Amino acid sequence: MRSKTPPPATPAPTPVQTVVETVRMLRAPGGCPWDKAQTHQSLRPYLVEEAYEVIDVIDNIHSVEDMKNQTIRANFKEELGDLLMQVLIHSELADEVGAFNFDDVAQGLNDKLIRRHPHVFGDVKADSADSALKTWELQKAKEKDKVSRESSVLDGVPKGLPALSRATRVVEKATKVGFQWKDLEGPLAKLEEELAELKVEIHNAQNGNPEKLSHEFGDVFFSLCNLAYLMKVNPEDSLRTMLARFESRFRHVEKGIKSQGKNLEDSTLEEMDKFWNEAKELEKILPPIFGLTGGIASGKSTAAACFEKAGIPVVDADQIARELSAPGGAAFDAIVKRFGTADRGDLRKIVFADPVARADLEAILHPLIIQASEKRFKSVIEKSSKRPPFVIYEASLLVETGRYKDLAGLILIDAPKETRRSRAMHRDGISAELTDQIIAAQASDEVRRKAADFVLDNAGGTDALEEKVQEMISRLTLYKR
Repeated sequence: MRSKTPPPATPAPTPVQTVVETVRMLRAPGGCPWDKAQTHQSLRPYLVEEAYEVIDVIDNIHSVEDMKNQTIRANFKEELGDLLMQVLIHSELADEVGAFNFDDVAQGLNDKLIRRHPHVFGDVKADSADSALKTWELQKAKEKDKVSRESSVLDGVPKGLPALSRATRVVEKATKVGFQWKDLEGPLAKLEEELAELKVEIHNAQNGNPEKLSHEFGDVFFSLCNLAYLMKVNPEDSLRTMLARFESRFRHVEKGIKSQGKNLEDSTLEEMDKFWNEAKELEKILPPIFGLTGGIASGKSTAAACFEKAGIPVVDADQIARELSAPGGAAFDAIVKRFGTADRGDLRKIVFADPVARADLEAILHPLIIQASEKRFKSVIEKSSKRPPFVIYEASLLVETGRYKDLAGLILIDAPKETRRSRAMHRDGISAELTDQIIAAQASDEVRRKAADFVLDNAGGTDALEEKVQEMISRLTLYKR
């Protein structure tokens, strides 16, 4: 008998094939009710949201070094996956009606990349990024021309972009074909003209022509976007920075009004203006204040010492809390009255085992810490021989209390939970039970990372952390209010 040749082994599915099948099952009978209920239109906001969440992570990537950060890597991979999910489910919806599937999307992309890179896959020469871009645009124009002789240079600007971003892209496209002022005098005069027309409509608003008023506002916005483009200013970033200033000042107004025992609704504009102007004056006196936080034994105190070593002032909220709790401190009597002790070790055991006790301690300490911190900020600036580029505010509970929202940004010193647990027990001498209670009571790693503007991975040693702090100082020094 002849021996039978075994059939070739079936290759294992690739991760892409696996996830395509998973998405198909989510929509299939017996799948997920939510996924089965979705349409292209119902998914539209999620596509935009996932894209912005990718951008949020990208905003933390400023160098190759940042990609060595385990947290950034994990977040980036996760958010790209969430964005890919949108492509997959839209492809599945299209496949269900026989339009196309994910393979068709991938094939179409691959074909387009080859067509539009004749300098890679053909005989065209492109020696620089600019010449490569021109080759891409030329090939794109040829393709569009085959589809319609009535195509426009503006056709490639998505209508779904946020208005400011779309305006910038429209200006960029028009400028490339020469539809732009030759100097700044033209756009400045145009802006003044549009403002004058807007003022006329504002004065005529009582006559009731909301469409005309909206039209004139749009003209002013577009003129500003055009001027910003010529000045190489990103209007989206400019407005985002302005919003950060407004939020910081408005929160100062809220705190000021509350300190008087009043609500905003019961206050006059003059009363609120007083604190608004105070916030503006503080901006002139105080440089930007960046929060520095992390879980127990994360290394934030080590990072704070690195900032101080580099000449950056640090205000330590935890040190302030110790001073307030010491004999003679402003909180000492109230703490002893409530807990029978003000010893730091004893208090830890009490408050981390009892959420009510912890809330009571925070109610005693936090208002005093806030007051003392504000005085300390002014003090460290006065003691500095020259105005520092920024100040670091080291505090354990910035995320838990929401105080990070009042600051210019939040720096998270991050380390794996098991690493922090081991440090707390073996280096700081805290029992395993108390360490676990503290970790459970603090904000989760995920919550901290979402709140943070910058994440410094401290899974390594002090030398590695010091290098990351030095790089962070360079980045924060460029911060503008």
